[in-house]
Amino acid sequence: MPMSQGFEAAPGVVLRPFFGQRLMASYVTFAPGADAPIHQHSQEQLTLVISGRLRFTVGENTSWMESGDIVSIPPNVPHKATAGDQGCVAIDMFSPIRDGFRELMATQNVDTP
Repeated sequence: MPMSQGFEAAPGVVLRPFFGQRLMASYVTFAPGADAPIHQHSQEQLTLVISGRLRFTVGENTSWMESGDIVSIPPNVPHKATAGDQGCVAIDMFSPIRDGFRELMATQNVDTP
């Protein structure tokens, strides 16, 4: 199944989400130096870096992640990410599906598989 065209969630951060029945994932591309600003949500999240580098902060802990690294983010914990100077590609996974995310995408005129 082809991925959606996606939408820009923050300057230089493009999300291409897709959904299962109880799981949501998103193919995320970061331009060099792009930021996903600090936020939190009630869903558990896993982020897998596919290429590039990503400086990830979860709560009070900050570390650089590279291709093949994965981070687990518990529900309701503030977190943020900043791409390295070559940009980054990652997969975000959420369980359960993020509340209101399908509706948000509808306002962005994004079709999802």
